[in-house]
Amino acid sequence: MPYKTILMHLNHAARAAQLLDAGVQLARAFDAHLIGLHVFPAYRLRPPIPLPIGQDILGNIASQIEEETNKIKAQFDEATKQQTFVSEWRRVTSERVDPADIVLNHAHATDLVVANQADPNWDLCSILDFPDRLAIEAGRPVLVIPNGYVFSNIPKTITLAWKNSRESARAAFDALPLLQRAEQVHVITVQEDDTSPDSPDDLEIATALDRHGVKVTVRFVPASSTSSAEEIHRRATEQSELLVMGAYGQSRFRQFVFGGVTRHILQNMKLPVLFSH
Repeated sequence: MPYKTILMHLNHAARAAQLLDAGVQLARAFDAHLIGLHVFPAYRLRPPIPLPIGQDILGNIASQIEEETNKIKAQFDEATKQQTFVSEWRRVTSERVDPADIVLNHAHATDLVVANQADPNWDLCSILDFPDRLAIEAGRPVLVIPNGYVFSNIPKTITLAWKNSRESARAAFDALPLLQRAEQVHVITVQEDDTSPDSPDDLEIATALDRHGVKVTVRFVPASSTSSAEEIHRRATEQSELLVMGAYGQSRFRQFVFGGVTRHILQNMKLPVLFSH
């Protein structure tokens, strides 16, 4: 089933262009309804205790917020104005709700979410960059675009990091619309123990994807001195334009515990990654 509703989390004017490049190309390829969502946490501007801040300072902050929003909206309008697919702009002001919760609520009724990689150098990163939460909590596939990456075309070569698990299975079939369009899909499995390199459990996914018309090759990678995350990332970067993998982790009381591979990829990614949990 193709992606018919695509949601972009447009949170930062300086990085909006890279998301729009990806979102527009995907919407064009699948004739999808493209949503640009911008959320700003207004409640963060109100200190918990009264502070001697003049109205002129608060007014300047409000003006900067409005300017940032207008820049993102202008980029969205410019990128979508001559497209044949339907586009929709959504602006939400978060008064008392965590911005991540708002984006998650909008994401639940979509086929694909597109988000930026977190940028630790951005002042609002801790508030408005949360691809980790989206990957674990959205219940939808989340395509994360690395900072500075140019999404020039729909990926023709894709790497699927396979582990016989629920998360990997979700990722493989959530990515099926992209896998079917690819010229080559490399399924790689890192052998971290004494598992046979031709395990039927690992080969079965290749057979299942082949039935959907996916052009698959399977590679079993022996464990090495480098971590599984580093090995997956290195091979995907060398041979593909997109990495597909399960997002491993859980959310408990707002505290996140991620698997080592998921954390490493989110922090060090050099190519787009489609996560599913």
